[in-house]
Amino acid sequence: MRHTLALALSLLALALVTTIAVSGCISNMQASPYAGATAGQRLYDAANASYWKYGVVMTAGGTNSTWNMTVNSSRDASGEGHMVIVTLGNGLNETYDVGWNTSTYQVDSMHAMGWIGDRYQERNVSPLQIQTLPDTGLIYYFVPFQYAGNVTVRDVNGRAAALGVFTAADTSGFRVTYWVHPSIPVPVKIEMSDKDFDITMMLIDYR
Repeated sequence: MRHTLALALSLLALALVTTIAVSGCISNMQASPYAGATAGQRLYDAANASYWKYGVVMTAGGTNSTWNMTVNSSRDASGEGHMVIVTLGNGLNETYDVGWNTSTYQVDSMHAMGWIGDRYQERNVSPLQIQTLPDTGLIYYFVPFQYAGNVTVRDVNGRAAALGVFTAADTSGFRVTYWVHPSIPVPVKIEMSDKDFDITMMLIDYR
């Protein structure tokens, strides 16, 4: 069944700003649990979602860019996960084929193909380059997040819902924040920011 997410998304009165995460930006993220922490793995229920789509807005150097990112996710009996990630808009039409281990969340392989502006390219790329994509649910799996409270939102029919807010930061000022609804398997909203950029992803659809 397809969900359109009128609930929680249409009236989130928070700014939409986004940019590509710099490769390696999580190298200083606190990597061991601390008191009251929630591991990033608990903020996704990817085993119960096969498809999700985000609207992405990027702000860097005073310039805004907007595109959509869709993820089709599957797992096989051997423990290998598979994601097909499509970025479309702002001159991008690229597909990333990602293989990953469902136990360790290690990215094993990544193949990219598609258009950047008027240039077509197809290549195998380093698994580390998953970090240059907007968040797909693989990057911050083991990072401990602090619970920052609830935000109440209303849909177009006036129905209220509470979103849990979870945040983590590294020693250089890079911050990741998730807005999570208990009945939606992927975050409703994701923000990533540091002194050079801001990233916001708003969930458009999932199933």
